[in-house]
Amino acid sequence: MGKTIRVVVCGMAGVGKTAVLEQLINGNVTPTTELHPTIEDIYVANVETERGTREKMRLYDTAGLPPLSGPNAAESSAQQQHQQQLAKQLLGVTEGYVLVYDPTKPESFDCLLTVKRDIDKNKDKKEIAIVILANRMRVINNNSSSPGTPPANLTASATLNKANSWAMREHMKHFEVNAMERASLLEPFVYLATKLSPPPNKSSFPQLSMVRKSITSRPDTAS
Repeated sequence: MGKTIRVVVCGMAGVGKTAVLEQLINGNVTPTTELHPTIEDIYVANVETERGTREKMRLYDTAGLPPLSGPNAAESSAQQQHQQQLAKQLLGVTEGYVLVYDPTKPESFDCLLTVKRDIDKNKDKKEIAIVILANRMRVINNNSSSPGTPPANLTASATLNKANSWAMREHMKHFEVNAMERASLLEPFVYLATKLSPPPNKSSFPQLSMVRKSITSRPDTAS
């Protein structure tokens, strides 16, 4: 096991960031589990990479970002500024990001666009890895839409298509997960651990052993 991988989990409030981490680490989240809004929290996990090695990952669960539009956007601008400042502080020690959104809430995806711009603006030349999680933990009821609004399943499909296109343009991996299903959460974190822990370089002295062998196997000239 090498160095500790540090990963920040970001997203709009209410998209299930804490549920994702609790399910991934402890596997104890159900539809009736009560989860309180996060201010800041840290989880630690040993994640097995695609190469079979185990890497220690420190996951920073951050407070939910406010929506960028709507009636609550103006009053929550101070919280948005605090989150941006936190992101800048963590960039110095962070190798990876997990950006979470709810595809049935298009505004939660729009929020990630600002987060990504802020990451790019402050990362300098540092190499980082980012994965996008579409957390579909809510049951979609087609009859629950208000009159004049598109059905929730159409909204989710449109948001997923938009997120897929964005992730491809930005060279990021996009995963559809469900915080109620632990198995769906494993692939993105295994991918992230593998991406952030490249295999060690081969020995830079391969000739040394060969030379030594040729010396020891040389006939003794004194005999």
